[in-house]
Amino acid sequence: MPVRGTPIALALACLYIVLAAFPMAVAILGPLPPPRGPGVEFGVALGFAALGMMGVQFALTARLRWVSRHLGQDSLLQFHRVAGIFAAVLVAGHVAVLITADPAFAAFFDPRVNLMRAGALSAACAALVLVLVLSILRNRLGIPYEWWRLTHGALSMLVVLVAAAHVVMVGHYAGPTWKAIAIVAVPAVAIALLVYVRVVKPWRSGSRPYRVAEVTRIGERVWRVSLEPAGHRGLSFEAGQFAWVTFADSPWSIRQHPFTISSSEHHPSQLEFTIKELGDFTASIGSIRAGSTAYVEGPAGNFRAGDQAGGLLLVAGGIGITPMMSILRTMRDAGDRREVVLIHGVDTMAKAVFAEELGVLANELNLHAVHVPQHPPEGWTGPSGYVTREVLDRAVAGRNLQGWRVLICGPDPMMDGVEESALAMGVDRWNILSERFRVV
Repeated sequence: MPVRGTPIALALACLYIVLAAFPMAVAILGPLPPPRGPGVEFGVALGFAALGMMGVQFALTARLRWVSRHLGQDSLLQFHRVAGIFAAVLVAGHVAVLITADPAFAAFFDPRVNLMRAGALSAACAALVLVLVLSILRNRLGIPYEWWRLTHGALSMLVVLVAAAHVVMVGHYAGPTWKAIAIVAVPAVAIALLVYVRVVKPWRSGSRPYRVAEVTRIGERVWRVSLEPAGHRGLSFEAGQFAWVTFADSPWSIRQHPFTISSSEHHPSQLEFTIKELGDFTASIGSIRAGSTAYVEGPAGNFRAGDQAGGLLLVAGGIGITPMMSILRTMRDAGDRREVVLIHGVDTMAKAVFAEELGVLANELNLHAVHVPQHPPEGWTGPSGYVTREVLDRAVAGRNLQGWRVLICGPDPMMDGVEESALAMGVDRWNILSERFRVV
């Protein structure tokens, strides 16, 4: 899990290891049953490790603000994806190793031996496969985000419930009552976290509704959505963070989506989002009516400019300019005179929706803004094509980037290249923040 080098972040990483190892620790505490051979015991160990990792998966997506602030929601979700795949591999290994070590274990899937047990274990395995397939192929299969989100949570909960029940029913390592209770605590906590995200958080945001003040097209398939707090002071956030927004009459609507805040943190009563039509819900963003109700949950994420003395290198691709605008607008309102170099990669200059405002901000801040169109207009003399190391070197113009913070948001290939270049240019790796963001 990527961490930012702070004591709190490192402590959270250690906490993850402790929680993931909890079922294994419960199994080996106290008197141990007679060993059943190294192959069998290794297979069982894989199962306990899988149960622990699957239980902690719910904590990674619980939207705990203080956790995402130190680790970054983007990093948490990326790790959640990798950890989920690894947990599935552990489950497959658990089954394969046990049956290889002792073919008698195949009876667990035989309905003639025990119909309920075979059905539950088969359903859990099928659910786990579905979770993986739907997560990896969701966009390719055209599954709406809202319905994927519901099935993802339901199927994952089924897997954890069956896994914990399986351990308790087998009873080899969970014979004592206290061990059975401890194992059952894994799905119990997972259910509590799911309820917290799906019920408690919407209930809280329901007490702080917003009114849609304006929905304006500001570019090709790009919209500015402005919200006003209805009866409260608004959202306190840091520039660069995002929030989950629900445009509906009820905060419990399944149509909840994460959007980066593009307005200044110094104006919490004027919340603004810049949203591009990319499919699913965003394709209809322009149909939202002024005066309708919205609910905001957040803020989240650690994609922030910070307050260190060094300058800022902001590199954006396409709509990835959104958090950068929040940062620049906040710096303007705060009178922040730190040096800033902004590089914005766009398809064409017609799609550089904030080009005019950036020209104004360049006069108000210590800002050097560079646009990099892939298809430049006739007579263009600036950099064009992709954001390469050569483009970066030209934009920073020999500046010493030690002590600078680099923030990157855009397509994965661009971000990978900029990260490598920033490290080669002397930027401390803990000062490189990337916002890839995959929703859960």
